[in-house]
Amino acid sequence: MAQNRRITTGPVLQARRTERISISAPGDFRLGAVRRLDHANPLPAGLLPYCLDIVGRRAVYIGGVPAGDASAAPFYYLHLRRNAREVVSVPWEAGRIVAVSPASPIFLFSPGRCGSTLLSRILSTAGIANVSEPDFYTQLTSAWSAGPFNPWRAQMRTAVANMGSDLAAALGAAPVVKLRAESCRAPNLLLQPDERRTIFLTRSFEAWVKSNAKTFGNDARKSVAKYLRALNCYSYLKRNSTCHVLHYEELEADPVPTTRALGTFLGRDIGQDAVRDAMMKDSQGGTPLGKEERRERPGWERRFEDAVALWNSDTLKRARDRLDIDELGTG
Repeated sequence: MAQNRRITTGPVLQARRTERISISAPGDFRLGAVRRLDHANPLPAGLLPYCLDIVGRRAVYIGGVPAGDASAAPFYYLHLRRNAREVVSVPWEAGRIVAVSPASPIFLFSPGRCGSTLLSRILSTAGIANVSEPDFYTQLTSAWSAGPFNPWRAQMRTAVANMGSDLAAALGAAPVVKLRAESCRAPNLLLQPDERRTIFLTRSFEAWVKSNAKTFGNDARKSVAKYLRALNCYSYLKRNSTCHVLHYEELEADPVPTTRALGTFLGRDIGQDAVRDAMMKDSQGGTPLGKEERRERPGWERRFEDAVALWNSDTLKRARDRLDIDELGTG
């Protein structure tokens, strides 16, 4: 058992799922000979946190990927998956791999399909440390991990906080972390005592569900549940953090004042040039969600109509009325 709790490393022989947006997992890599690290073989420099190995109760880090490149990528997890040269596995009880790190990240929540990757690209172009969708946060907020029957929830929360600290140390600054929509399930597991600022990006329901139906093909119930979960997340953030709200429609129509207000909130300048340059590019280009790769799902029109009908039903209206979210103007 003692040997099992050692820090280990192995070279990447093959990366799997490099063209998929699936959530990160330890099995994403086929490794060469694995060896233990100790005083004679210390941890390599420049490691980036990748995912949790929940079964092994370990944190998985990636070597060989420059932190700046990972920060600028449309999706952090996909960039690491495609470019990893080494995988390092650290037992949760080992704690952070970097003793001193900057403050905790500022989390960006959204229901997805509302310009969050574009916003991440704007921040990167403006020189503000940020990462798009590190999946150890996604894993912590999955239905099972966040649920009451997970015996390792407290350990996982500590491990993820340590990985977030190591990520900040690798970037040299506390980043804005854009989360996958799934993380709206359990914002309470993510917020840290030393950073109570959060960002919530939203979009009107009809425009959002149309984009969601075209891209992912979700049925009406799944789409409505996903959006409602994001609204519940915002309700929590409003009560438990200092939350800055952005609307996709305002970001698209009038990006300069919208990003200027965000810069004021972050205490950083977001210049007009950075906004213009970022908006001229496909923010998800080179990924399975890029404009050239993306294809409309057959039958999306029916799913869209069903979702709108469900959203406007009396049951859903009552559920929405119970949330203190009038200022979102979700439609």
